[in-house]
Amino acid sequence: DQMLEGVRNKDVGPAGESLNAMVSALRGFDVERLDPNRRPGLLDRLLGKGRPVARFLQEYEEVQSHIDRITDDLERHKTRLLHDITSLDRLYDANLGYFRALERYIAAGEGKLAELDAETIPALAARVEKDPDMVQAQTLRDLRSARDDLERRVHDLRLTRQVSMQSLPSIRLVQENDKGLVNKINSTLVNTVPLW
Repeated sequence: DQMLEGVRNKDVGPAGESLNAMVSALRGFDVERLDPNRRPGLLDRLLGKGRPVARFLQEYEEVQSHIDRITDDLERHKTRLLHDITSLDRLYDANLGYFRALERYIAAGEGKLAELDAETIPALAARVEKDPDMVQAQTLRDLRSARDDLERRVHDLRLTRQVSMQSLPSIRLVQENDKGLVNKINSTLVNTVPLW
């Protein structure tokens, strides 16, 4: 449930916010202000902005520490997503095993229903018709009731099998979403940060 809830918020959740913060921090850093040919104006000199290199280096260090914090956040998100991907693999395998077990239970239930309809109930009904014994008549009613209960249970198993079958692609969809986000994080950490 936690992983499925996270699908709704992956790109706008904590990992997406960290990616956006990284891009904003990198875009906010103005390299053009370091132009060596640019001469500070009178107002800049009066306000103490006459040394662009020192100010640039100070701003660079601030942005660098901010990027380092975001990089750590992205690494944590990446680790969590990789853990989720592994958990989703296990969930997929367990769900597939559950689906196959349901198939066996449904086949067994259908086989028993066929046996009851073709052999057991008609044989008991014939005996009750020949010799109308109250105990055997009650046994026949109980058997028919049990048969109806079994039919309802087999129907419920079919519904559960359908839900299980529909959840298999959903699990893979969540997993692919997580993999895509891990790729975005990797791209940012491997390409964007070193280039900066």
